[in-house]
Amino acid sequence: MQMANRPAGDPTLSRHVRRATRADAGAMQRLLRMGVYIHVHVDWHLPGDWLGTPGFVVYTRGDASDEQVVACLGIGADPLPTAWVRVAAVESAAAFAQCEAMWAAIVADLDPDIEEVAWFVTDNWPLHWLDRLGLEPVSTVLGFRKTDLTVAPYTPPPGLDIRPALVEELPLLAEIEEDAFEPRWRHSAQSLYLAWRQSLSFDVALLDGQPVGFQFSTGGGGGAHLARMTVRPERQGQGIGAALLARALEGYRRRKLRGVTLNTQADNLASQRLYTRFGFAPTGNKYPVWSYYPLPG
Repeated sequence: MQMANRPAGDPTLSRHVRRATRADAGAMQRLLRMGVYIHVHVDWHLPGDWLGTPGFVVYTRGDASDEQVVACLGIGADPLPTAWVRVAAVESAAAFAQCEAMWAAIVADLDPDIEEVAWFVTDNWPLHWLDRLGLEPVSTVLGFRKTDLTVAPYTPPPGLDIRPALVEELPLLAEIEEDAFEPRWRHSAQSLYLAWRQSLSFDVALLDGQPVGFQFSTGGGGGAHLARMTVRPERQGQGIGAALLARALEGYRRRKLRGVTLNTQADNLASQRLYTRFGFAPTGNKYPVWSYYPLPG
């Protein structure tokens, strides 16, 4: 892992950057609604959830009596130690200096518990900036689609029970996340709670009464999106993931949905084999992930 140098930014532009406050909510909403060059990656949160934190800044023009917010950049971690770039909005693809000044302000005030700041790149406009900001490519996320809801043959382990998850089980599911994924991809118990409230379905798999895996899905546009499937590492390869996927597909079918999409990491070959066996095909969508690693201290 390469440790990035701390970006300096243009000192003449730093005076235009300040921490965002709750009073900036309206300006931020206008930027995200009217802007062309925007990025939003909030998972189950709202963009404004990070307003007022050291990781959320705005770029302004004018003086105090006539200040205009023309750009914003915000990071947030849930859970630590990885933060994601949650919100970004700039005036044009040529506004690198604004982005650099905001990035420098964020890094200068970075929570010492943050070990990585990741950017999930869904649009091309920031790509030619990221290496100049000190980020490096670390992963790629691939899109998959299944246009029917048929279930492939599978054999679940004896005694497996799958049912809707209970809210009091979410801390245990967050522990499964911690065991199954590196920090970049984990969900906290709070994130799982938000997902549980907003999901189309949220199922837990149990063996001997103990949670060993779960899935949750969202809906929209007449289809479903398998947002998450996690199985305890020591229980992987035993048919639990297949059983969770089959249960999810059966639920989509009962709701008369037309198909399902999902994303998975390019290096997660075991998941790709499972999804391919169930009839998922690559969409061709590839989303690079770039990360910044602050210097210790």
